[in-house]
Amino acid sequence: MIQETAALSDRRWLPALRKIGGRRAALTVVVIAGCLAPAAPILAGDALPPQPPAAASTHATLKSDIPESMRACAQCHGGVVEAYLGHGMAHSVGQLGPVAPGEASNPATGQNYRVTPDADGARLTARFADGGTREQRLVGRIGAGKLATSWIGTEVEPTSGLITGRLFFAPLETIAGHGYRLAPFELHSAAGSLGLPLTDDCLSCHTRARSANLISAATPISATGDPFPRNHLGADAFDQLSPLGCDACHGEVSGHMDVILGRAKAAPGGVGLQRLSDLPAAGQRDICARCHLQGDVRIDLVEGRIDPHVPLAGQIPVLTTVEPTEDFRFVSQLERLSLSACFAGSPQMTCTTCHRPHQGAAEQGVASFDTGCKACHADLAQPHTSVTVEAVTGEPARSKSGCVDCHVRRSQPFDLPHVRSADHRIQRRIAPPDTDLPHRQFGDRQAALRLFDAERLSPALDTESGQLWLDGVMAMGLASMGRFDEARARFARFPAPGTPQAIRASAPAPLTALEPVSAFHTLRASLLMAEGKLEEARSAYSDALRLNPLDATALLGRARLNLDLGDLGAALRDSQTVIDTYPSAEQPWQLRLEIAERHNRPDLALAALNAITRHWPSDASHWLKKAILLRRQGAIAESDQALDQVRRLQPSLMQQVPAELRGD
Repeated sequence: MIQETAALSDRRWLPALRKIGGRRAALTVVVIAGCLAPAAPILAGDALPPQPPAAASTHATLKSDIPESMRACAQCHGGVVEAYLGHGMAHSVGQLGPVAPGEASNPATGQNYRVTPDADGARLTARFADGGTREQRLVGRIGAGKLATSWIGTEVEPTSGLITGRLFFAPLETIAGHGYRLAPFELHSAAGSLGLPLTDDCLSCHTRARSANLISAATPISATGDPFPRNHLGADAFDQLSPLGCDACHGEVSGHMDVILGRAKAAPGGVGLQRLSDLPAAGQRDICARCHLQGDVRIDLVEGRIDPHVPLAGQIPVLTTVEPTEDFRFVSQLERLSLSACFAGSPQMTCTTCHRPHQGAAEQGVASFDTGCKACHADLAQPHTSVTVEAVTGEPARSKSGCVDCHVRRSQPFDLPHVRSADHRIQRRIAPPDTDLPHRQFGDRQAALRLFDAERLSPALDTESGQLWLDGVMAMGLASMGRFDEARARFARFPAPGTPQAIRASAPAPLTALEPVSAFHTLRASLLMAEGKLEEARSAYSDALRLNPLDATALLGRARLNLDLGDLGAALRDSQTVIDTYPSAEQPWQLRLEIAERHNRPDLALAALNAITRHWPSDASHWLKKAILLRRQGAIAESDQALDQVRRLQPSLMQQVPAELRGD
């Protein structure tokens, strides 16, 4: 198949179109997505009676109940592992399991989504306002289900009924106590969809596995690298993804096993394992912040390969609003805690000051958190008599002391409807809880932003190169929020694209340099294109490709730009690289289709359409183009088959079929 594709392109496209030129404005925007459908482990919930740690268990008893990643630890720490299995983190990702039937509709688009269990698990059917349908097979879940469960589906080909291997968040999720509700991303999707692509950006807080290691992922055929399309992870991905285990907080456990088994010696006082109690407070918080700090923008500069000896903010910078409001997002625990007077007055405060790491918050119980409050506020050992919990919160007290009830607000996050969770901003007087907060994606899209935990990085940030790094981080964040003018101004402070300095690392330690990150240059290029600075944009794409020659986004961006600049050969070469490297991708063929249409080559257009509808058969617009082209060539039966797909997927498009070609 790969050799056929190469022959088609090399022998038919380059000679036939060598003299063709033309220009067309184009914009490719890279969005650094936040967590749009969060289902992170619960950090506060309805109180359960305080429970003692689980009794020690033998490895034989536990082995069938625990994920593979925790079994080695269970041999010696059976009781700890068994207790942890009740924590939401231990169920952060998993196979499908039982799925209830149900449905939800989007009133803004008229689209209906229905889940139907069957012998193979469950299927998700989307019916659109014009009667079109698409189907996915549910293959996995994200989230422990204590508050919410996000369902993951793989697209089903409308032509054959086979699965495609591309994974999506379902547009409806299960909310505890409410059943199916629309997923957050569906609420702010202008066009509506059948799902948000599931990529490493989404998985990184729910599993330690990398998508490039999945058996069926569409990774480069000639080198290691990330999948493209990024959500082509394979329908069997959830058979291979493990939930968060001991290594999520303790690091690789193999070194500890080597020490225990006498294969290696530990450092003085060590056990070959990272223990939270051995870390400074800031280091402990960094471990929790990997998954419990989202902000308005989160930029992973190290692709999850975190150096535990370097402040997290210099590796995965998070931007938050300078002036926060009473509202809070679901994944905001560290951000909100940092706003607390308790935190400001206690430099050694960490998440484990209140939370038992191996036990979920609900299992730990509210009374346990109250005891933590009294450790610092001994003068408040007796409950207040002048005010009641119910008078403050409108609900009965969940513990005798009521510290957490009154000072840790449990309310509606602004980005996850129908859920109540704990606002970790501890306050003397809390605002009344809100249970019907209008949904929004950002705290404030136009607000001034700041780098979270910048104080720890101040020696580096106070330098000229440190300020340049901060400009670059802000530029990437502002662009992802749609604030393009502000982003361009900050990008302009970096060396000109195409110069040796453009990719030369400039950030001082401990900041992760931006210039060696290909995504930095790809995003910069897209903004330059939108600004009409096409030559500069081409140089920026080339900078990205000097760093990562197989960056599909940069290759396709440069290919389109070269087409607009009239360099057809370069456009075809870049798209050919994507075709050869990622043979499951339809995007390079979409560019080939545009070339053929622009220059009236129906034979080449049909070749591209055949590839597009084979790789991604759920796009009705390409079936329509194929049907019209086939009918004009006299292939009536094949045209009718293509029109059948249009009627199934998006029947309203049939209005675009020219009357003389309808055959009515």
